[in-house]
Amino acid sequence: MNIETIKRKLLIKYPLFGSIVASTNIIEDNNTKTASTDGDNIYYNKNFLSKLDDEEQVFTFVHEICHIAFNHILRSEGKNQELWNIATDSVINALLKNDGLKLIKGVIDIPIAINYTAEEMYEKLLNKEIEQPKNNRQGQDDHSLWDKVVERKNKQSEETLNKDQSQSTNWKEDTIQKLTEMGEIDTFKQNKIEKKRKANELMEELARKSYGAEKQQIRITNIVTSKQLIDWRRLLKETTQYNIDFSYRNASIENGVLNPYLEEFPTPETEILLDTSGSISKTLLRNFLGECKNILPNSKIKVGCFDDEFYGFTEIRNEKDIDKMNFIGGGGTDFNVAVSSFTRRVENKIIFTDGKSNMPKKKLDIIWIVFGNIKINPPGGKVIYIDQNSLQKLYLYHNQNMEENYMSRR
Repeated sequence: MNIETIKRKLLIKYPLFGSIVASTNIIEDNNTKTASTDGDNIYYNKNFLSKLDDEEQVFTFVHEICHIAFNHILRSEGKNQELWNIATDSVINALLKNDGLKLIKGVIDIPIAINYTAEEMYEKLLNKEIEQPKNNRQGQDDHSLWDKVVERKNKQSEETLNKDQSQSTNWKEDTIQKLTEMGEIDTFKQNKIEKKRKANELMEELARKSYGAEKQQIRITNIVTSKQLIDWRRLLKETTQYNIDFSYRNASIENGVLNPYLEEFPTPETEILLDTSGSISKTLLRNFLGECKNILPNSKIKVGCFDDEFYGFTEIRNEKDIDKMNFIGGGGTDFNVAVSSFTRRVENKIIFTDGKSNMPKKKLDIIWIVFGNIKINPPGGKVIYIDQNSLQKLYLYHNQNMEENYMSRR
């Protein structure tokens, strides 16, 4: 169970809830029976959560996010709490189930609730037009905090409340107000549209071609190190080159002084070429560089770029060197230029590309990392494909990190 991993899954599947997911603390609290929210935080029982599979854990947290997003706690005021709890849970669960999420055994499951807002469902339960569920609801979330939250809000004076509202610039509250006004059903419809829009946006960037365009300087910012897509430690060959360094493993003591032992350590060396041709967007180049950061702990690296020209290698000592790199690109793609640019003695040769050009004639042992849906057949080496699903996850991951970085500066 990894809370950050679960958060990322929520951001990918529910981009419309992104600001709420990013700003909501998820806190372990074994006084909570299952999971609960007070409108600001989400609390979970570790023992309860550990018994759930990955899909059920995602369901648990997005269920609580929905209670926050639609302001279900404060909307409960003046209502029969038991019926309101059933109404909100049944609507959320029906919509999540329709999205393909796996419901936890024992939660409220009323399929017809997908047709109603929480208020409409509440009225039907209140008027006994829909029968209350008779299951034991062992897996249902804990609403015990809701009464306390409503009570605390009611203790605020009207003057203080109005003042807070008039001065409110809290973007999270603005998002909640917007989604509450939109309603549960329309929000889930809009989320599907937004998710598709982001995917299409990425596809358009990948497909964009500008061969013959004027060459330009390219500067990439907000390069983050995401969860690596490739096990570089296993993939990279160990070089025959050795570095000499001091080691205390076989050190000796002479006259009370510890003398280190000079020892040779194998140091893999890797040359990396990044495709900066006209079909490569800044988003895609940022993904290339993020993966370069994952290679860095496993090898000494040099990074260069090419389109129909090769622009030289830069030695990279740390992640800051990657952040400071400038690139040239925008032309056509010539893989013959690329493969001829590698140093012969270097064991590991890598090309990051979208694969949109003819393969080179020269046979060389190269690792081709292809981002997108283009299939290639180079004369030598091996090909690793980063599919569209992985690209979309990277795209949303970078957006989340940029949003969190922006929030941290506020």
